[in-house]
Amino acid sequence: MDTKSKNYHKITLILIALIILLPSLAMMIIRPHYIKQQTGADGYNFPFSSSNLPDLLVKSTYVLHAEEIQGENQTTLTPFDIFFPYEKTSGDEDEDDYTYEEPWQWAAETTNDMYRDWERDFTFLRPYIEYEVVDAQSEEIIDSNRGSDKTENSLSSLLSDCQKDNILNTDSDYAFLGAIGYGENGNITFTNFISHERTNTSQVLNKNAKSNPASNYDENYDYNKEFQKPQDRIYYFGMTKDSLKSLKNTDSGFIYQTDYYAGNHEGDLVTLLATLMGIVAILAFVLPSFKFFTWKWEKIFALPFEIVFAVSCTVIAMALAVAYNSNNLSQQAIYNVLTSIGSPEFLANTLQYLWGLFGWIGVFTTCYWAAGCARRIFVLGPKTYIKESVLVYRIYPWLRKQIEKVIQALLHVDLRGNTNKILFKVILINFIVLGFISLFWVWGIGVLVIYSVALFFLLRKYLRKIQDQYQLLLEATNELAKGNLNGTIPEDLGVFEPFRDEIGKIQTGFKKAVEEEVKSTKMKTDLITNVSHDLKTPLTAIITYVDLLKNEDLSEEDRHKYIEILDTKANRLKILIEDLFEVSKATSKTVTLNIMDVDIVSLMRQVKLELQDKIDATDLIFRWQLPEEKVILPLDSQRTYRVFENLIVNITKYAMPRTRVYITMENTENHVKIIMKNISATELNFNPNEITERFVRGDASRNTEGSGLGLAIAKSFTELQGGRLEISTDADLFTAEITFLKQ
Repeated sequence: MDTKSKNYHKITLILIALIILLPSLAMMIIRPHYIKQQTGADGYNFPFSSSNLPDLLVKSTYVLHAEEIQGENQTTLTPFDIFFPYEKTSGDEDEDDYTYEEPWQWAAETTNDMYRDWERDFTFLRPYIEYEVVDAQSEEIIDSNRGSDKTENSLSSLLSDCQKDNILNTDSDYAFLGAIGYGENGNITFTNFISHERTNTSQVLNKNAKSNPASNYDENYDYNKEFQKPQDRIYYFGMTKDSLKSLKNTDSGFIYQTDYYAGNHEGDLVTLLATLMGIVAILAFVLPSFKFFTWKWEKIFALPFEIVFAVSCTVIAMALAVAYNSNNLSQQAIYNVLTSIGSPEFLANTLQYLWGLFGWIGVFTTCYWAAGCARRIFVLGPKTYIKESVLVYRIYPWLRKQIEKVIQALLHVDLRGNTNKILFKVILINFIVLGFISLFWVWGIGVLVIYSVALFFLLRKYLRKIQDQYQLLLEATNELAKGNLNGTIPEDLGVFEPFRDEIGKIQTGFKKAVEEEVKSTKMKTDLITNVSHDLKTPLTAIITYVDLLKNEDLSEEDRHKYIEILDTKANRLKILIEDLFEVSKATSKTVTLNIMDVDIVSLMRQVKLELQDKIDATDLIFRWQLPEEKVILPLDSQRTYRVFENLIVNITKYAMPRTRVYITMENTENHVKIIMKNISATELNFNPNEITERFVRGDASRNTEGSGLGLAIAKSFTELQGGRLEISTDADLFTAEITFLKQ
C-alpha cells in the first residue's frame, strides 16, 4: 500500500469515528439533561397539572368532610345522607335494602359507590400525604395528621411563605403544597398549588374543585338535588420529596398522567435520535462514493441479510425505547454499585457516563453498519444481492425439499399405526415457527399474517391431494361394486394406501366366494346328474327284469337267474340310497356320534378280517404295518370302521392288479396317523382336493361299481370326530392319510 492510500485510509477511519462518536456524545449529554429539565427534582416524567393529583386532592376533601360529619354525629351516616341531606332517609336502613322505587334511591346507590372509590384512594394516599382541616371563620385547625398543631408549623403558614414567590425553593423538603377553600354554601373561595416549577396546577385544581360529582343525576335518575360540598372549611395538603419518591417506588401507578400529550416529552428525544440515525445512515451511503474513501474491511458489509436485519432491528428498537421512556436505563446501576463500595463520586459518575457513551456508540455503529450493508443492494443490484446475501434464497431449494418431504410424510401417514410421532413432529415444527415469529416483537403480527397465508396455501394443497387420492379410492370401490374383480389402482393413494391391501383382500374374497358359488352350483348340477344316473341304472335293470319275470313261458333256470340279478340291483340301489343319506347327514352335521374309547389297531384288524374275501379276490399284495400295542382313542367305532372300510374297498376297486398296497399306522406322542398307498390302475388326472367331494370318482367313465360317495363319507366321518383325511397323488401313486390327534 502506497503512502497516499495509507493517508486516505486514515482519513476514512477518522471520518467514520467522528460520524459515530459525535451523535453518541450528543445523545449521552442531551438525554439526561432533557429528562431532568422535563421531570424536575421529584423524578416524575410529567407535571402535576397533567396528572390525576388535583382530582385526588378534591376527592380527599370529600372523604375528610364525611369523616368529620360522622365523628360529630357519632353515628354511621351513609355518604348519600352526608352529601344529599335533603332526603330524610332512615339512618338505620342498610343501603343494600334499597328497592330503587324512587329516583333518590338510584342516586343514593351511585353516591355510595363513588364514595367507596374516593375512600379507597385516600386510604392509599394517607400515609404519604400531610393534611390539615381548618375552620374558615375561626382559622382553628380541626383535624391534622401532622405531628404538631402549632400555627407557625402548619401547612397554611408554609403555604403563605411560598405564595410570594409562587414556587418552592430548591432546598425545600416538600415536593408540593396545596389548598382548597370552601365558603358558607360549599362554594369554592380559593385554590392554591405550589411546587418546584411554575405551572397552571392551581387553575386545574380550581376547575376540579368546582365540578359537580353528581352532574349526571338529573339526566340519568331524574334526580335534581344539589351535591352538598364541605362548608366553611379550608383543606391544606403537602407532600415531601421523600414521600413522593416512596409513593413512586410502590410502582402502583397511583399518580398517573391524565393528559397524554400534555406531559409526553419523550417523543422529542425519539425525533432527535431518529434524525441523528438518519444522518449517520446517509453518510454511510454517500462516503464510499468519494475517491478518498478506502475501507479494507468490506466483508463486514457482506454478511447475510437476515443477520443484518435481526441485529439492526433489535439494537435500533432498544435505542428508540430508551429515548421514548425516560425510566428505561435511568437507574444509574454502575454509579450506584461503585458508590456503594466506596468509590469516589466523580469516578463513579465518570464511569457511568462512559458506559452510556459506549452504549450510544454501539447504537450508531450498528446504524452505520446496517446502512453500509443496505448500500450493497444498489451496488450489486437487487437480484445479485438476493443471490449472494439472502440466506433464505440460498436454502430455499433445501427448505422446499424439506417442506415437500413433510407434506409427503403427511400424505403417506399409515393410519393403521401410531400417528403420535407424526403429530408430535407437526406440533414441534409449528412451535418452532411461532417461537421464531414471537422474536419480532410488534412486527410479529405481520410475520404471523405471512405465516398464516403460507400455511393456508400449504394446507389447501395438502387437502386437495387427499381429495384426489380419495377420488381414486372411490373409483376403485365403484369398479368393485360393478363386479369388476380384476380392477387395479395404478396410482399412489397416500394416506389411503392401506386400503389398497384391503381392497385386494376384498377382491380375493369376492373371487373366492364366486368360485365357491360356481363350484357349489356345479356340484348341485353334478349331484342331480349323478344321482339320476346312479339311481336310474339299477332301477331300469329292476324294471326290465321284472317285466321279463312276467313272461309265463320263462324257464325256471332263467327265472332263478333273473331273480338273482334283481336282488343284486336292489341291494346296489339300497346301498346308494343309504350312502346318500349318510353323506347328507354328515354334511349337515346332524349325525349323532357315540364316542367311546376305541382300540384303533383292533378296529383296523377287524376291518381287514371282514374284507379279507374281497382282498383275496384281487391280485393285490397288501403290506400291513400295525403297532403291536393298543392305541386307544375317543372315537365312534361304527363311523371309524366305515372310514377304514370305504378306503380299503376303494383300493380293491381302483388299484392296479398284481401291485403292492401299503397300509401303515404311526403312533406318536401327539397323534395317530394311518397311511394307505396303492398304484392306480388308471391315470390319476383328477384334482386330489376334489376326489373327496360327492359323486366324484377316479374312474371318470363310471364303469366301476359304487356310489361315488365312499371318499366323501370317509372324509365327513373323519372330520366329525376331529380328524383329518388328506388325499395326495404322485404320478400313479395314490395316498390317503388319516390323522387323529390325541387328547
